[in-house]
Amino acid sequence: MTDQEIQSLSNPSAYVRIDGQQQIVMVLGAFENGEEKWVSQDRTLMVLRQGRLIKTLGWHDNLLSVSNLEQDPLADPLRLVDGARWSHMLSWTENNQVRSGYAESTFHRLEDQPFTIGGKRQIYHVIEERVTVDDLGKNWVNRFWLEPQTGTVIKSVQSIGANYFPIETTLLKQRN
Repeated sequence: MTDQEIQSLSNPSAYVRIDGQQQIVMVLGAFENGEEKWVSQDRTLMVLRQGRLIKTLGWHDNLLSVSNLEQDPLADPLRLVDGARWSHMLSWTENNQVRSGYAESTFHRLEDQPFTIGGKRQIYHVIEERVTVDDLGKNWVNRFWLEPQTGTVIKSVQSIGANYFPIETTLLKQRN
């Protein structure tokens, strides 16, 4: 989309890149109980809570569930302390096989970074989440770019499972 098309969007929209493939546009279909439900033209679904990917449907592999969301440091990103920790269970599919694991996350604030959306350049706080699933011997990094005044996650790169199937989202137009 051109910068002008992005600036003139009427509905909350996001760019989404699934597993390194072509970038698609998803629109906000519903906001319920603190969860944003994003849908694509081909009816796939992505559910976010405070920028955290918590569920997907309709992709060749999907994130099935994330537990202990009340304790997720991203729930209050402006108060996130460097070194904050979070324990949770993840469940996802990998090559059509259900996988799950007990995950330990540690959060770190990185140097602020600029990037441009729709022709508008801004500086964003960057949070790195280091995730480990000892049972599977896997670890990976999720990253979140936050709007400094509100803590809204504007961009993220997150895996649906243990270092598997990365999802990159960039918020083009926020909900009111």
